[in-house]
Amino acid sequence: MAVFIYRWKRIFTVLFIIVSFFVLFQINLKTKGRKNNHKSSININVLHSDRNGGKLGRNNDRKLDLLKNQKCTIPRLDINGSEVIHFFHTPKPLACQISGNVEEDWVFLDDEGVIRFSGNRQKAKCQMQYFWRSSDDDNNYGEMIDIKDRFNGSDFGSVTCYQGFTKWTTLLWTITDNEEAHKRARKLTKLEKRKSYNVYFLGFDSLSQMSFRRKLPRTVKFLEETLGSVVLNGYNIVGDGTPQAFIPILTGQTETELPLSRKRFPESKYLDEIYPMAWKNYSDKGYVTMFGEDMHQVATFTYRLKGFHHQPTDHYPRTFFKDVEYRGDSTCINSQPVHKIWFQNCEKFMKVYKDVPRFLLMHQGLLSHDDINLVGVEDIDLSDHLNHMNNEGIFDDSFVIVMADHGHRFAKLRETHQGQLEERMPFFSISIPKELRSTEEGQLMEKNLRENAEKLTSPFDIHASLMDILNLSSHESGFYEMQDASSERSLSVFRPIPTNRTCAQAGIEPHWCTCLSWKSAMDTSEDRLLTKRIATAVVDQFNKEISAEKDLCAPLSLSTILDAKKLIPDKDLLAYTNVKDPDGFVPDLSGNTKTAFAHYQLKIQTTPGNAIYEVTLFYDMINEELKMDFGAISHVNKYGDNPHCIIGRNFFLATFCVCFDRISSQ
Repeated sequence: MAVFIYRWKRIFTVLFIIVSFFVLFQINLKTKGRKNNHKSSININVLHSDRNGGKLGRNNDRKLDLLKNQKCTIPRLDINGSEVIHFFHTPKPLACQISGNVEEDWVFLDDEGVIRFSGNRQKAKCQMQYFWRSSDDDNNYGEMIDIKDRFNGSDFGSVTCYQGFTKWTTLLWTITDNEEAHKRARKLTKLEKRKSYNVYFLGFDSLSQMSFRRKLPRTVKFLEETLGSVVLNGYNIVGDGTPQAFIPILTGQTETELPLSRKRFPESKYLDEIYPMAWKNYSDKGYVTMFGEDMHQVATFTYRLKGFHHQPTDHYPRTFFKDVEYRGDSTCINSQPVHKIWFQNCEKFMKVYKDVPRFLLMHQGLLSHDDINLVGVEDIDLSDHLNHMNNEGIFDDSFVIVMADHGHRFAKLRETHQGQLEERMPFFSISIPKELRSTEEGQLMEKNLRENAEKLTSPFDIHASLMDILNLSSHESGFYEMQDASSERSLSVFRPIPTNRTCAQAGIEPHWCTCLSWKSAMDTSEDRLLTKRIATAVVDQFNKEISAEKDLCAPLSLSTILDAKKLIPDKDLLAYTNVKDPDGFVPDLSGNTKTAFAHYQLKIQTTPGNAIYEVTLFYDMINEELKMDFGAISHVNKYGDNPHCIIGRNFFLATFCVCFDRISSQ
């Protein structure tokens, strides 16, 4: 019995030791796990997340850019760079541009706006239906009436014709005299008692300066050599997409600085209730106004923003393009290219109101938004239109602005390094009216404009420039004075701009700034480890963003880090301690200040969906905290129909969402 008890005590002791060792091992393992987890996690301060309606993050940080002394060097790009030139080719003409391919229009408008019948359709039985705007998304339609010589009920009409057993339809658009607007303009112009200059502003979607020159060379030749336009070589975008180009141009502010206008939020307001649009300033000074786009469904202010409650300008052809898109082929209406109809009505607007000042802003994207080559089919028509307007004398007292909102965002071109820069550097040209150039004030403005062509500029500056045009007579000698870039974000291109202006001063965050010097963030094992931690944290935030729609959108995983760069203060800036000489010219660079922060720019690929993102973040190395701005993220390849289940209800999340039913098909 004693032996039995002794043996059991020994067994119990051994078991106790084993169990104790196992428990201690597990505790140690969990402790290490917690340490490792702490090492792999990074605190993130998120800005402009959709989860909070696009508002700012903690501490109300408005910018990520703390490198305010980074002097800008404008990149010089090669129009025929070997990395990109193979993406470009001569496009085929539109179907309606090929002679004999489409039957001649039965009914059309001549240059005077008179409705005509083609020679072999004089016996056709035709009726017309006027239509007009009910809201940004709906039209009202009148009764079918017999066609008369001229429009007298609206700018827009739908025509239906029969001859024998053949039916033919078309849409007509002209500029009818808005008598109320005309009367208002005449009255206000008399009160102004000064010379007012017109603004003729043509915009194009998705054309970098290089692409504009590649695809529209005849137009560029006319602008630079005949009209005397100045191209802003340092023009840099400030955000992603068309709204982030035109909101600063028209208001001097960003979307997030203005009251909420995203249509899916119930508290959102209409833009005409909350946005101080520049065309309203012009209207109040006696101008007749027109704003239009040739893409109805994905228009700048109505695709994800709430649009306008009341018609925003005196003429507003969005109404017309709703019905154009309904017909199918939006590039042609029967035998007429839509862009030629577009130019005809731009000219008609300038002529109908020739006795009052005019503000015209027309932005087209049909030929350039989804194709990097197709816009070439309008080069001859565009250059001919501008040349004709110039010969008619219409530009003698008009500022002519021809520009693009940004470069291509989704084409294969965008995945190249030069494509990345081109996206951020769109074409922007301005010409000063001949009448104004004959004055001392105009000559000074011209001198400043040409000097500023090689300096950093942004959409904010165009707003200040539009305000200068509107208030010319009140400036006196103001065009001599250097503008203060340290206190003003919007600087007029008609006044001197400092050479050492930085992206931070110009309102351009690091993600969009083309003139910073980035270095690899993958050179050392330490760099690669930190970069992976940051990339993982970014994807975690993507998943938090789509968690509100987790039943529709699949969670994302980091697949590959395609590229990683970091932007740190210059080594001389870190080494600077004082000066060595009594005059303050020789710096003492003996310091050893350690880098405490850096900007990172990552290009990553996620699964499922194989989306490629560019993300720019600010990393605080002391506190191990990231500042991540959802406004500084680019989805650089096409996402196709991966987000089809969400795009109609939340366009913002489409950037990150891969619908579950698309995973099995990939």
